[in-house]
Amino acid sequence: MHHNHIITVLREHGFAEGRLIANSKSGYCKRHRSHFVVFNAQVCNLRGRLLKQADLDLTLDGEKLTAAARAAGENFYVLYESDPSPFWKPGSIPMPRVLRDAVWWTRIHPEDEDLFLPMNSGPLEKKRVRLRCSLGRWQNRPAYSVDLWENPEWESRRNMSGPVVQLLGHPPRGFRPTDENEVFTAEISKTRGRPVRPAFYHRTGLLDYVWFSHGAAVPAILYDHTVRRLDSVRFTRHRDSSAIHLRQAGAVVGLFWPCHISAPEVLAKARRRLFGRFAKSTAPKGTSAAVTAVGQSSGIRKEL
Repeated sequence: MHHNHIITVLREHGFAEGRLIANSKSGYCKRHRSHFVVFNAQVCNLRGRLLKQADLDLTLDGEKLTAAARAAGENFYVLYESDPSPFWKPGSIPMPRVLRDAVWWTRIHPEDEDLFLPMNSGPLEKKRVRLRCSLGRWQNRPAYSVDLWENPEWESRRNMSGPVVQLLGHPPRGFRPTDENEVFTAEISKTRGRPVRPAFYHRTGLLDYVWFSHGAAVPAILYDHTVRRLDSVRFTRHRDSSAIHLRQAGAVVGLFWPCHISAPEVLAKARRRLFGRFAKSTAPKGTSAAVTAVGQSSGIRKEL
């Protein structure tokens, strides 16, 4: 559908440029504390931006925006006002990279629904990927580090912010070093730690994650091309460290810092999947799975 026709469809469903839902933003948020509200939201499709500024209460407006997407025959993506950067102009950044910062999107086709895949289905990216990395030393041994800041084609500042994987040894063949003299100073936790494990792949919109059993997520692209290549690796979480510790033969060989996710539906669907998978297996005798899931829910929420 032509751009102007899509704008007409949005307007017919109540979404026009400059839409306001309240004169006082703080007052509206106080009255609707449980709602997901995006003031001055951008609305985009796969080709570009449709609305530059429109207030959206997605708890109330989600169904109407989905109806508009169905009428237009394509999905819409909602971004915060300043994303992917305050100086973004249409055409300056490829749209797939822009849309990875979306905090909400419609799902009008069956294939748009979230996919949860077993770990043996990876790697998700079948083609060869040449990630950039930093080389250096950690614990007086050769090591390397990979993050998405140096790999912007996979980055999302809203939904994949902060992940870093740091490993002893040399990077896999094909990686491209950007710095060869780093001194990595991250400390290994001295607490006992609790074992965790990768639970499943999660493909949602333009984002791919690996979720761990304790409720932390890492980008699938980093996991698949670094951690997945390791033999006999085990994982632990520690109360005094945000990083997942990677171990071989009991010794720590790497750290993996999870990512922050801003899209509420991504978090909610992954949590439900984790609860359904682990509630029964972790429930103590005489305790219902529902009660256990509530307890786990609070723990996962703290992690994320």
